[in-house]
This record gives sequence, C-alpha cells and structure tokens, in this order.
Amino acid sequence: MMLELIRENRIAEAIAEGKKRLLKKPKDHDTRYALGVAYLVAGDYKEAAKALRKVLEKRPQDFKCAGNLGVAYLRAEKFDDAIKILKKSLAIDPSYTDAEYNLACAYLDKKQSEDALSTFETLSKKFPENPNYLCSIGDACREMGLWQRAIEAYQETLEIDGNFVRAHLNLGALFLHFGELDKARDHCEKAVTLNAQEVKAHKNLGDCYVQLEMLDEAMESYADAFEIKDDSSDLCVAIGKVWQEVGDVQEASTWFDKAISHDENNTEAKCCLGKIISDSATPDAALEILQPLLTDEPDHIELNLTLSDIYWEDGDADAAMERLKHVQELQPNRLNVLTKIASILNSSGDTDGAIALYHESLRYNSRFVPALNGLATSQKGKLDLAQVEMMESMLHNNDDMKSGIASSLHSGLAYYYDAQKQDETSAEKAAYHMLKANDAQWEYRSKRDWDYENSKQEEYISALINTFTPEYFQQNGQLGHPSVMPVFIVAMPRSGTTLTEQILARHSKILGVGERPFASQSFHAFSQGFDTQDPDKYLQRLSSENLQIIGEQYILRLQGLIEKAAKEGVTHVVDKMPDNYSLVGWILTLFPNAKIIHAGRDSRDVALSCWLTQFGSIPWASNAEHLVHRIEQYQRIMGHWSEVLGDRMY
Repeated sequence: MMLELIRENRIAEAIAEGKKRLLKKPKDHDTRYALGVAYLVAGDYKEAAKALRKVLEKRPQDFKCAGNLGVAYLRAEKFDDAIKILKKSLAIDPSYTDAEYNLACAYLDKKQSEDALSTFETLSKKFPENPNYLCSIGDACREMGLWQRAIEAYQETLEIDGNFVRAHLNLGALFLHFGELDKARDHCEKAVTLNAQEVKAHKNLGDCYVQLEMLDEAMESYADAFEIKDDSSDLCVAIGKVWQEVGDVQEASTWFDKAISHDENNTEAKCCLGKIISDSATPDAALEILQPLLTDEPDHIELNLTLSDIYWEDGDADAAMERLKHVQELQPNRLNVLTKIASILNSSGDTDGAIALYHESLRYNSRFVPALNGLATSQKGKLDLAQVEMMESMLHNNDDMKSGIASSLHSGLAYYYDAQKQDETSAEKAAYHMLKANDAQWEYRSKRDWDYENSKQEEYISALINTFTPEYFQQNGQLGHPSVMPVFIVAMPRSGTTLTEQILARHSKILGVGERPFASQSFHAFSQGFDTQDPDKYLQRLSSENLQIIGEQYILRLQGLIEKAAKEGVTHVVDKMPDNYSLVGWILTLFPNAKIIHAGRDSRDVALSCWLTQFGSIPWASNAEHLVHRIEQYQRIMGHWSEVLGDRMY
C-alpha cells in the first residue's frame, strides 16, 4: 500500500502511514524501507538515509536498499558515502543499472570526471538507445573541458530524442562559449519551450540574450525564472550582472548581496562585488577579498577570470596571465580565454604567440569575432584575404547585427585597409570602417552608462591650474616623501610611452612596471575626488605628516614590484600611465624628487592613433568632438606644467 501511495505521488500520506505502522511493528523492515523511499522522494535525505541504513543493517544483501541509500547520500552531497554504498550495491548485483548510473553521477559531482565518463560510456554501450546515458557522457566531457566532444554527445542525444531538454540546455551554454550565438539562442529557446518550469532554461536564455546585447529581453527571461524560483542565488547574480552592465552599480550590488544571502558560499557573487570594488579605484581591497578564496577553490573559473581582470587593470600582466593559463588548463576550448591570453601576449610584444592563439580560436569557430578582430589588428595588412571577405560578408549580410560585434568587425577592417597604403580606395575604406567602428562603439557603450562631458574635463583642468600655482609649489613643494625612486612617463595615449619605458628599462638600475594606477589612487584617496568647485578644501588637508605616510605606502608598493621582478640593484621604477599628465602637480607634491618625463608627439598623429584604437575604458576616443577637446585640454595643462615647473620636467 505504501509503495502504491508513493507511485501516485501521495508522499505525505505514505510517510504518515509508514510512521503509524512502525509504531505498531518497529521491526517491520519492509515498512521502514518504504518509509525511507518516501522520505527520499520528499527530499528529506537525512531521514531517508536514517531509515534505509537501519534496513541495510538487517538486510545487508538488499542491493535496492543500498542503491536508494546511495541516492540519499548523493542528494545530500555526501559524495564519498554515496560512492562507497553504491559500489556495495553493485557488488551484490552487478546488473543493477540504476546503481551504476547513480555511481557515475556521484563521481561527476565529486569532480572525478574521468571515472564518471568511463561509467557513463559503459552504460551507453549497454543501452545505446538510452538518451540519458549519452547526454551524461556530454555532461562528463563538459566538466573535463572536452567541449567539442561534449557537443557531439549532446547532438547524438538529440538524434535519439529531439526533445531531450538537458541536451538543449547544455548545448546552448556551450555554443555561447564558442561565440556561436544563433545556435546558442536556438537551443536555449527550445529548452524553454519544452519545459517552461525549468529555471535553468530561462536563465540560459537570458545569458544568451546578454551576449546578443538584448538586455531587455535578458531581464524578461531572468524575471520568468525568478517567478519560478525567487531564492536562486545564481539567478540573482545573473540579474546583478545586467545592472552592472548598464552601469547601475548600486542596484547590481543589491542583487549580488541578495545572492550571498541565499548562499553565503556563492563565489561568483563575491567576484562581482570584488570587481565593483576594484573598478572604484581600490583594486588592493578587492584582491584582499578574492585572493584568499583561491585556497579553497583554486579551480573556480569565475574567480580566476575576475582575478585576472583585476591584475591586468592593475598593471600586473604576469599575474593576469597566470590566472588565465590556469583557466585554459581547465577549459582549453573556452575561446574568450584564448583571445584574452592573445591580447596580453600582443601587448607584451609577442605578436607571433598572439596570432597563433587567434588562429586556434578560429579553428573552433571560423566566425569568432574577437579572434578575427585580434588577427586584423595584429597582422594589419597581412590578414588573409578570405578572412577579410568573411568580415565584410558578416557586416553586409546581417541587418540586425549588434553594435558591439559590428564595432569589432569594422575596427579590424579599418586596420587592414589602413595598412594597405596602396591607393586612395584603401584609405577611403579605412576611414569608412573606422568611422563605423567608433559610431558602433559609442552606441554600444552609451547603453552601458558610458558618457563623457567636455565641460567636466574642462572644469577639472581649470581646477588643477588654479590649485597648482607657482605659489603653491613655493609653499608645499618640499613637504612630500624624499624618495628618488619614482619615475613617471606622462602623455596622451598613443604617444610613445611604451617605447620610452622600454628604453629606460634596459638600464640595470631601472625597472619598468607598465601602467600603474597608484598615482590616481593615492590622489583620489587623499583629496576625496578633488572638488573642482573648491580646490582650497584639498589644500587645507596638506601636511608633511600625511604626505610622508602616503609616500611610504606608495614606495612599499614599488618595492613589492621590485621583489617580484627579481631585478637586483634597482634604484628607479618607471610608471608609464599616460593619464598621469593631469596629476603632475600631485606627484611632485607627494614626491618632490620624482622624475617626470613628458612624451610629446604631434597631436595629429595622437588623434589619428586614438581614433583607430578601440580602447576598452576610454570614452572620449570614439567621438571626434570629444577627442579634439580632450587633446586641447591636455595641451592646456601641459602648457601650465611647463610654465610652472620649468626644467623639472624632461
């Protein structure tokens, strides 16, 4: 009777009946077994395991009881116990297929993916028409980073059963990683159609819409999922990421906090909060939060990727590369990681290494836009003609192409045609594609809270000029830290700062550390943003004592970089952050003995080079009016420094 109640899904009645019977006959093991199964179906895995263990003690050869006990342990995430008891069940009856399948699932959950794959493959050979076993092979391959093989397994699953939801779900997610957005969308939409109550289906479709730059549609999909399960930690993270994407950091933080309230161990939510902290010019604080998490979760993909981003933005290319390489080991087919590594190689001068990785990405997806753009900007005029034609075709044959993708394609083509320099037609094409690229980039970024106001920059430069006067330096010029270690190369971007640093760093006593945000971080921390309306508030805080403290902290950071570089005898450290040109007054306040090197380049060349460069975080370069105004304000403040400082600048 109890098993019949369970089959009819009358679980509460079955549990009540079982308890009543055991009060009368506490040694009725059939009743206790049925009660354990009822608890298992009800999701009370602790009570299920308790009941089934008692039965197994009395009936040690009951392979079905052992199998169900293994499932109870598996659902309770006691994977070692699950594996042990499921092996016992199979030892009693090697033909018990359910126990074999659940054992493979336990292996997979315990990250023993090779054991899981071997067991799933054995089952699939026994039952080749079973779509679940074939789909599970895909699951194991996906966990092992064998994404191409996983895709093949999921596609074979759908040949047997075209409506197998899990295969559509996972295919959609994998095609997203390969940049095949149309395929991803088809499978995600199919999964939602097949099972509208599956939270993961709605979330995956939302993730797909985000990649397609359809943020409103993404939010609708997440809202559909939220109606089904409003306590999903992962769903809260996904919603928070959209708010972060459009620049509403406060709303994003609320959702990330909500995710952690549902699951205090949600590392991805912590990563998102860490990125917000880092973006607010405090990367050290973000690293203090995130780096310790690697101890317990060294293979967490999002944690490694987030740390890589923070390291890179903080100027530590080696640490960024180390995290990306680790992700590549775990997921060798993750194309955006390959192109990120290639980008770092490019920036460090290893163009051949970068090009090899771009080609590797294109072997998986010949239309992968970041790789096509990377090749075009690396090879310039040497880009294969077939790839040029493909990029042109992608632009001409897609009227609904999203602005972010269009910007990358146009930019790559602009670099290609600009490098031809053969005739007027190539120049016209380069100009056309760069104009289109910048228009598309501005459209893409403006939807994500990217804004630039000429008037604010002008006010800022005016405040600097009004603050850092000759009288200011006479009064405050010797209050700072006496170190001669810091050297700063300042300029507009694309003015030759990298080459200048490389020349200096050839000296045995000089270390080049790239672009470090240390100067701006120390300035904003001290001045609290520098009130352009009332710079006197900033001056009132100046004292030798607080400048010495800030300077000492700064020098400690530089010494840490020297130790990491393992270059002996270093006396000077070169920072080539271009935007430090606006902070020369602060730098010489903090370090009166610092060396300032101004890399001057013809403004027309600067303008053209900035116009051609798709900067990730510079809003003014993709708008001609803003670009011209920015250069004018740069010239204005550099003229001021030259007048006030004289030969203190090189």
